[in-house]
Amino acid sequence: MWASFGRRVVLNLTTVTNSVRGFTTLLLGRFLTEKMIEKHVARDRDALSIFLRMEQISAYVRRVGHGVEGEIRGIERVKAHLEENSAEVPIQDDSSGMILSDQKTYGLWGLYSVSARISGISSDGPVGLTPFAKEFCEKYYWPRLGRIEKPLFKILSRGGWLKLRKSDPVFKVMVEIFPALFSRQEREFYGEALRDAGQVSDGHFPGRQDLFARLLARHTDIEDGINREEVKKLARAARREDEGLAHRLEKILRLEALLAPAEAIFDYLQARNGQRPSDLAATLHDHWGGRVPNLDRAGFHDILPEITDIVGARLATVMDRCDETMSAGDYEEGINALLEWNKLIMASRKAAPWISLKAGKLDVRYRGLEKQLPSGDRLEHLWRNSYFIDSLKDITRQLNGVS
Repeated sequence: MWASFGRRVVLNLTTVTNSVRGFTTLLLGRFLTEKMIEKHVARDRDALSIFLRMEQISAYVRRVGHGVEGEIRGIERVKAHLEENSAEVPIQDDSSGMILSDQKTYGLWGLYSVSARISGISSDGPVGLTPFAKEFCEKYYWPRLGRIEKPLFKILSRGGWLKLRKSDPVFKVMVEIFPALFSRQEREFYGEALRDAGQVSDGHFPGRQDLFARLLARHTDIEDGINREEVKKLARAARREDEGLAHRLEKILRLEALLAPAEAIFDYLQARNGQRPSDLAATLHDHWGGRVPNLDRAGFHDILPEITDIVGARLATVMDRCDETMSAGDYEEGINALLEWNKLIMASRKAAPWISLKAGKLDVRYRGLEKQLPSGDRLEHLWRNSYFIDSLKDITRQLNGVS
């Protein structure tokens, strides 16, 4: 649900697509695969193997050549391979070279491909780029990559060992391809595609994400996660330039006002097997006071039709009841609504609810970790979901050259 609301302000990114150089790797993997097919040194069915090897090369080049760590998926295996042999490392599409237990699923192929397609970078299918992205690669990357075409194509098509020294032509050029700071041409290309979503084909609000990224850079801590105070500030700033963006941010504020405390209560219930809702409600009242803050009923009625479109009328009604009872401080009824909420969600997945009532007590079937309730003074500022804004912050920060 929060993803549906977030998608109206961040069109193309997901919670995990937060590395510009991750997109560079994906871009080059697809570009080089197409080149190799055109030059008859690979076939369409080789696309995945070539991509996985390209991802491995990128990881080692960024780690050894530039000291990168946090952004690299599979960094622990990269480090392990480097400890075993610091002079050269295996580049293979099997277990001897994989940098993740399932590199296809949990690496860039599985996690970045959809976002790259929505961003107007990659075409449908395992091979190919959009004309926009291919033209950039031809003009910017290929003049350097073409100098190492033969040895690079060899290791990408057959696998082998990547030599980690600057005298090696493949390593030397690939280090140049992945500098720590972005060139003017890269900032323009990735800014257009990733930060501004300028190539999103079904974007109903041209220029909105561009404006939103600029507001993020001006009005938030670009190095930290989004929070309630920042979204309120962003909504006020957006109102002067884009009323629609301001309204979307206000809707996010209202949705999170329910989701964040609801999640906190449900986490708390998962470690309370055998206890009565009435006793837990008394604890909530002592902890949080007479009502949950930020639950403006008129604001919820404004977003209720959209919630209904997303989850259906039955669940939307339960959410409305949860919101109403918590805004009135009726925590026992709020707990009952949360149990019904979970029951409907799990029924849609053809599974049993995680928590139900048995003889008036909680029957916890999926026990969570012991979690304390947020303190009353933190409740007003509670924020749990990213709405994809954190990824847009990360992309914006990297393109702005902030470490």
